[in-house]
Amino acid sequence: MALEHMVWLIPKAGVSENKMEEIVASIRGLMHLPGVLAISAGKNVTDRANGATHGVLVTLNEADDLPLYLNHPDHQIVGAVLREHCEVLALDYIRE
Repeated sequence: MALEHMVWLIPKAGVSENKMEEIVASIRGLMHLPGVLAISAGKNVTDRANGATHGVLVTLNEADDLPLYLNHPDHQIVGAVLREHCEVLALDYIRE
């Protein structure tokens, strides 16, 4: 069964919209990683996310692919930039 990896991004003080768009584009660029079926990422259009301005949904083939995705060097690079500029909330669930 597929696994959904959800991420909410809350920019730190002073992070520009251009930087956020750059980060989102780099996340979309992870589509080539093993186990990734789809990546959707974009700007929040409502006020319902407690300060999160951008969201990400990564669909992985199965739960066993999550560690491969998270530990892949390309993800590690994107993740380091992400954490430098944003507070990050993540949630993972099996899609049924």
